[in-house]
Amino acid sequence: MYWLLLMSAVAGTDGPAPPQAVAAATAGTEESDDAVSRLSGVEVVARRGAAKTPPETELTPDEIEALGAYDIGEALDRISSAYGITDPPVVIVNGRRVQNAGDYLTFPPDALSRIELLPDQAAGLYGADPGRRVVNIVLKRSFQSRDGQVAEARPTAGDRSSTMLDVRRSAIANENTSQLGVRLTHDTSLRADERPDYLRDNPASLGSTLKPASTSVTGNMSVNRRLGDWQGAFGATARAQRDESVSRREDVLARLRGQQRGLTVTAGANGEVAGWSVRAGLDGQLSRGSQEGLTDRKSQNQGLGLSLSADRPLLTLPAGRMTLDLAGRVSRNSSTNTVEGTKTERTADSADIRGGLSIPLLRAPQPGEARGPVNLGGASLNLSGSLRRQTGSGGGGGVNGALSWSPTKILRLNGSWARAYDAPSNQQLFDAPFYGTPTVVFDFVTGQSVEILPLYGGNPDLKGQTNERFSLGLSAGPVTPWRLSGNINYRTSDTRDGIGGLPALTPAVEAAFPDRFQRDADGRLIGIDQRSINLLSSRSDALASGLNFIVPFGDKPSTPGGGDSIRLSLNHTLQLKRVTVIRAGYPVMDHLAGDGGGTPRNEVSATFDARRDKWTLNASARWRQAYRTRRDTGVDGPNDLLMSDFARFDLKLGYMFATPARAPTPNTQAGAATPRISGLRLGVEIENILDARPRARLSDGRPAPGFGRDDQDALGRVARVTLRGRF
Repeated sequence: MYWLLLMSAVAGTDGPAPPQAVAAATAGTEESDDAVSRLSGVEVVARRGAAKTPPETELTPDEIEALGAYDIGEALDRISSAYGITDPPVVIVNGRRVQNAGDYLTFPPDALSRIELLPDQAAGLYGADPGRRVVNIVLKRSFQSRDGQVAEARPTAGDRSSTMLDVRRSAIANENTSQLGVRLTHDTSLRADERPDYLRDNPASLGSTLKPASTSVTGNMSVNRRLGDWQGAFGATARAQRDESVSRREDVLARLRGQQRGLTVTAGANGEVAGWSVRAGLDGQLSRGSQEGLTDRKSQNQGLGLSLSADRPLLTLPAGRMTLDLAGRVSRNSSTNTVEGTKTERTADSADIRGGLSIPLLRAPQPGEARGPVNLGGASLNLSGSLRRQTGSGGGGGVNGALSWSPTKILRLNGSWARAYDAPSNQQLFDAPFYGTPTVVFDFVTGQSVEILPLYGGNPDLKGQTNERFSLGLSAGPVTPWRLSGNINYRTSDTRDGIGGLPALTPAVEAAFPDRFQRDADGRLIGIDQRSINLLSSRSDALASGLNFIVPFGDKPSTPGGGDSIRLSLNHTLQLKRVTVIRAGYPVMDHLAGDGGGTPRNEVSATFDARRDKWTLNASARWRQAYRTRRDTGVDGPNDLLMSDFARFDLKLGYMFATPARAPTPNTQAGAATPRISGLRLGVEIENILDARPRARLSDGRPAPGFGRDDQDALGRVARVTLRGRF
């Protein structure tokens, strides 16, 4: 998969015009997306919603529609998967940071004029930590819609159903936007009695549920308005959920009922003050939850936060403007937990401050400029630091930096380093204990599989963790008419006192944390305390690569994004090293060799998005290499667990009954809405189309208990039918 050396040879050629140049040439087809002005006989074209740096990749409305997404958030998830983005991207709107980007993620995808994936150096320009990708979503000037969606999903084995109903109203008028939406979901329970294979392997589970019944309703609203020179924003989200399940513990069936209710409100404004671009926001959260059954608990949490951020150019260097970014936040959170009649109340105040510098080092020649005798391309340096103080857990802070260099317009090198100390959050420290969904685990001590009820919640004994990360990456493209692009990235992470869950449930782990395992008088495992712990140290090294290209077809021009097309992406991750020391005095656990829970050395994922007239096809595939989990640290044995290769394929087919809206005519009013979706859209989706389940055996060839057909995945293949409409 490391084909990037070949692409580097191609990178020396000029290749096709960059996305921004192509878009400028075809601007007239994108709803007057460009603003044109004339100065001294020179025509100046400025793209509406342009970011501070040209995009690395751009998706036009045709390509966005091919994603088959219901909202912008779903489209961004699909893009993140295609381009191997592991952390949630930083979202900016129309080239600018906004107070709450989440207000825009529930809009329909056809409210977008384009999506831009910015290069790595954009993180510093928009106040994000190095390593975070920035995505610019550019909205249409004018848009209005009322949408609805209903979906029904069932596993092909039957005995469970999932129903979803969603309605929303969205409107855009230049910089003024509004939305109101409601979503209802209902999942029926899946009982062990309805899976004969599971019940045969786990007879003690008779009467228990494998998946809980769940009902939830969510409502959201958002309003963004231009207020003179400022932009004001207000949003609110309310959610209520109820769950019910039956679990067996110590040969007794217990019915667990849970309820959660929450309300989040945000308000803010952004504008210009004395040369600073300023954003101020106020947010509040209120939530209540309860669980009845094995442990009766009630909790109530409320929080209030105030945030302020600002950036401005400091000075102009030969390579460009040096930019300073400052951000701060203060908040107060309080909680009340009542467990078995015992009430605990806590209040925590926190304060965060962050500062960053974006320093241009080299300036690449812009289109139309004469090149000098020596052209080193463009380069920038981003530096930032943060400090956090929090009552009850101390606080934390960190420093990081990133260096980016583009020797040519289609070749980019990026390196970043970060070191941070993070205190445990109040949730990690003080959350009330509660039981999770029953889980089947393989017990190495007895050699049997058991169904246990994991315990979750806070751990007041947690210490803070220190983490150091380094990454070095190379990306190239787009080149050729297929817009071929690729990347390769080496990253490493070194953590001390890392906060996380228990490693695999081996005898060595149980010996290190004996109080986390509950056994009955016969030695049978009946419960595991999965609340967070500190692991002494851990280290991981990985090499990730990706390849993306688009194949236009049909009778439309083969310009980027023009007409029907096929987009394919491939991503590969090679684990080079992953080791852990769980406690002082314990040996190093090599996870690639199988200690403390094995880790696959190779993982591959692929996505496929195609659009042809009224049809869309979306497919994804994931493959994980086989790996070993050792019973005893440092040595292979006959009772080790050998996990088989695992591959999963998902497929979604969509058909639009109504004809897509025509392109605007010369007589169309400027800025008028041109919705790309009308009428009804039918979608048929099959998750896990091959009905693959995790499989394992013991290293001496015996079947591994706990890895029957339904033990690790009781649902398997799931079929979903979706009907969307605009009314």
